[in-house]
Amino acid sequence: MVKLAGDIQRSLSSIAKGMRITIKYFFKKPVTQQFPDERWSLPERFRGFVHNDVPRCTACQLCAKACPVDCIYIEMEGKGKEKTMSRFAIDYNKCIWCSLCTEPCPTNCITMSHDYDHSLYKRNRLVYEYVDEPVVPYKIPKEPKKKDEDAASAPAASSATKDEGGEQ
Repeated sequence: MVKLAGDIQRSLSSIAKGMRITIKYFFKKPVTQQFPDERWSLPERFRGFVHNDVPRCTACQLCAKACPVDCIYIEMEGKGKEKTMSRFAIDYNKCIWCSLCTEPCPTNCITMSHDYDHSLYKRNRLVYEYVDEPVVPYKIPKEPKKKDEDAASAPAASSATKDEGGEQ
């Protein structure tokens, strides 16, 4: 009989604790958002899906080499100046959204977007192909070489003295 009374007391105290938590949240405003209509405001540094601007891509494969899970596939066709990028794909089944692929890119064409809602029923549809037809890789424009001011002014100064000497 004593054991039964103890069990009843523990059951009632457990129900009282649960009801206290339920009543506490009953009077609070709900924070539920109706997802596709309402979206969370994401922080600026949020790392969503990887986006590649294919026309700017140089196909240097630095992003694929930096990827720790090898989810970036880059294929090239041709040789020399006729080299074209035939495939740039990212397998989001493997991607861990680490952003390591964006760091070594010399043209900043691969970036992390704020997109996070690619729900699909088939896993094979998570392999995103960015190249529909072969693309000639972007050439990085070379910066003009900076000449020293002394070297640039020295020939100008010598020519000025020659002109002055010739006129006299």
